[in-house]
Amino acid sequence: MKKIRKMAAALWSAVLAVILSLSLALPAFAAFDQSVLDGVVLIYSGAPDSSGAMQYWRGTGFFVGEKGQNPEYIITNCHVVEEYINAGEALGGGQLYVMFDENDQEEAYLVVYDYAKDVAVLKLAKPTDKRVPLLLGEAEEDDLGSEVYAVGYPLAADVTVQSVTSASKGDATVTTGSIGRFLTESGTGRELIQTDAALSGGNSGGPLINGDGAVIGISTAGSKLDQNLFYAVSTSEVRFLLDRNNIPYSLYEGGGLSPALLLGIAAAAAVVIVVLVIVMGKKKKTAPAAAPAPETADSPGVKISSSKKTPQLRSMAPQHGGMIVQLHHQPVQIGRDPATCRLVYQDGTPGVSSKHCQVYFDEQEQLFVVTDLNSTYGTFLASGQRIAPNTPVKLPPNSSIYLGEADNTVYLEMTE
Repeated sequence: MKKIRKMAAALWSAVLAVILSLSLALPAFAAFDQSVLDGVVLIYSGAPDSSGAMQYWRGTGFFVGEKGQNPEYIITNCHVVEEYINAGEALGGGQLYVMFDENDQEEAYLVVYDYAKDVAVLKLAKPTDKRVPLLLGEAEEDDLGSEVYAVGYPLAADVTVQSVTSASKGDATVTTGSIGRFLTESGTGRELIQTDAALSGGNSGGPLINGDGAVIGISTAGSKLDQNLFYAVSTSEVRFLLDRNNIPYSLYEGGGLSPALLLGIAAAAAVVIVVLVIVMGKKKKTAPAAAPAPETADSPGVKISSSKKTPQLRSMAPQHGGMIVQLHHQPVQIGRDPATCRLVYQDGTPGVSSKHCQVYFDEQEQLFVVTDLNSTYGTFLASGQRIAPNTPVKLPPNSSIYLGEADNTVYLEMTE
């Protein structure tokens, strides 16, 4: 017994020495890796409105590729280039550029996108030496509470490019916060990271960086209920898209056990020693505790993936040529006013008011909800029944409505 106690005391002293040395070696906070700015870029996209005038939107992106090589692929949010996508499909084409500096820009091309996950991949005509690829990492449950950094060019998403004064690396903004939660979004199955690192419209598509300088998320949105909560799409979502399209990228590889992890191991060893001393010091044997009863219910928290479809509107008006507008958790207004409507009709279109109606998709009921906005000419069901003004009407997928006249039919669809 005395030998065991002497051995435990010696081990205890050694563990205390390790804990002390490691605690002194640990920094209070991880410093932001300034080299990350070398991989971030300002993106702006343009699309013509119903009159043909070009309108511009902005966001942030970051380069990926093989480590040490000049990159050509850029990651951003799908909603950053959404109007450009729609313009290409229905309005005769748009514009898409990345800005390396105030007077240094280059055209980009859309490679692939996923509306449901809100991620898109762009490509330059050739690799550039003006930026470097960032390394992709992945946050795990053990990272809850760890410090993160959101990098981007934060201005409102609808600010036109004429308001941009500079787009250099040094003009990117870095905000600091921590990981508050990991969650899976209902309806889309997106893996999201909740953080309090402040984001705004221009941050969309920018990288969320961990203390190692690796990208763990793509900044995407803020909470409407709490101004201090923000969200980023996990890099696991974009890695799937990159792998599927054979797009090169590099992963962050840790450099072995960190001082923090070693400190945790040493602390655990100390606990084991204390328990050993207590147990061996008892003179009486205690009866073994009964084994806990096995659980009969299914293990909670298991994620079951399912294929989700995306709700969309398809205009059958000749002026739109089958234009598609996808619904992303917000109502879409339809009418002639390009300032508020996403599905815009030309001025003078018979039967269509300035702000005619709006449509959103109820994720829980899996139904489209149509509301006539007190239009002059009325919103009608396919049967010809007029919808009462300002009264929401729920319709199943594959229904249709029309605005004033049957030529202005809009299909309510679900797509993969």
